[in-house]
Amino acid sequence: MKIYTYLSKSLILFISLSAIGLTSCKKNDAGEVAKGQAKVKMVNASLADVHQDVYLDNEKLTTVALAFGETSEYLKVPSGSRSVSYTGTNNTTTDTSLNFTPSITYTTFLVTNKKGELEIVSYEDNLSNTDATKAKIKLINLTPNFTTGINVMVQAGTQFVNGLLFKEASNYFTVDAGLNLKYNVVGSGSIKTIEAASLEGGKIYTIWFSGTTAATLDAHIITDN
Repeated sequence: MKIYTYLSKSLILFISLSAIGLTSCKKNDAGEVAKGQAKVKMVNASLADVHQDVYLDNEKLTTVALAFGETSEYLKVPSGSRSVSYTGTNNTTTDTSLNFTPSITYTTFLVTNKKGELEIVSYEDNLSNTDATKAKIKLINLTPNFTTGINVMVQAGTQFVNGLLFKEASNYFTVDAGLNLKYNVVGSGSIKTIEAASLEGGKIYTIWFSGTTAATLDAHIITDN
């Protein structure tokens, strides 16, 4: 009887521990699937002459502080609601909370808003394949200085973005490789050019605009793939 009782107790204990272990594994696996990862790149789009380091949940992401116009590579980050902050070399920190969906890619910008304050904005990127003979582009107005917005057209004069306002992003467009893009502040005769050589077929681009006057309006090109 003593041997039987001992074995029974041992068997019950083994089964109980195994069940707890399996339950624990299932919970962990489910959590990992639910969380997943997103990808994000960071851009310093504030005209202020201050380099910026970027932090996610207080963990530093950038190896080198970003100067105005500089962009990081895509980095994998845990999905869900995350604290994102840009900290300048002048020790000024701008932070916000952003929600990242698993398997989605984003570009996050530090901008100066209409009040002259620093602000963080984020946009979802679409990296699905494009025609090898066409460039796929998205346009974002990140200058608060033009109430009329920004127009963009192809060299033949066909306008495909009209009056893009501050912090607005266009849909994606495909344009034939080898064509120049023209852009200007609405109502301004100062027309700028994005040279065809800057846009390759099969590539995906985010083009964002900065500037304080129609004459200083500038297009910044990020290659996303």
